[in-house]
Amino acid sequence: MDKPFAILQDWVKEGRIHLSPQPVIGDEPCEFPIEPLPDGLSDDALFEHAMRDVKALGWSLVPLQNRPPVEIQPQDEEQDALRALEQFVRNGSVDIQQTGEYIEGSVHPGGRLYLDDLRSGRFSVQAHVDLHGLNLQEARFVLDEFLLGSVRAGFTCVRVIHGRGRHSNQNHSVLKDNVRRWLCTRRMSRHVIAYTSARNCDGGGGAVYVLLRK
Repeated sequence: MDKPFAILQDWVKEGRIHLSPQPVIGDEPCEFPIEPLPDGLSDDALFEHAMRDVKALGWSLVPLQNRPPVEIQPQDEEQDALRALEQFVRNGSVDIQQTGEYIEGSVHPGGRLYLDDLRSGRFSVQAHVDLHGLNLQEARFVLDEFLLGSVRAGFTCVRVIHGRGRHSNQNHSVLKDNVRRWLCTRRMSRHVIAYTSARNCDGGGGAVYVLLRK
């Protein structure tokens, strides 16, 4: 049988190595007696014998067997993302200016001075018109009549709903582009000061605020 450390006993006798001195507490050596284990015990019995003086710390206040089972809910990452987006849109500050839907323009030379107030909703919307479902000819006529009627009524700020073009070819809003062009015509420039995309609560990129001359 291989005993690789047997030579250490000879080295100790020859003085080639020395054992560490016995620890001393006070004036007397400190002895650490090792209790011999009983013979003929099984592994379980030896474990019980070694653990006989061990006491539980008692840190677990709730026994594991009495704890309520953990309820595991199935997760749907897509639905979770949609709920988070909906919550953000409702309570967060989504700025329409940071999207590709935003438009604005200064028809009157001094109109740019009012753009900040117009886009932020500081002008009260006094009337609105919805151009959904109209062809270009009908929409042009309705828009002209609406704006001229608003000027005669003394309104300062109105809202024009043109839609986002989600049901149009390639999701392109034809009405939106034409409303922007119509507002800048020579005829309308006598009445329109400026326009900007509406806030989210008023239609966002699907509507514009129009600031009118009195």
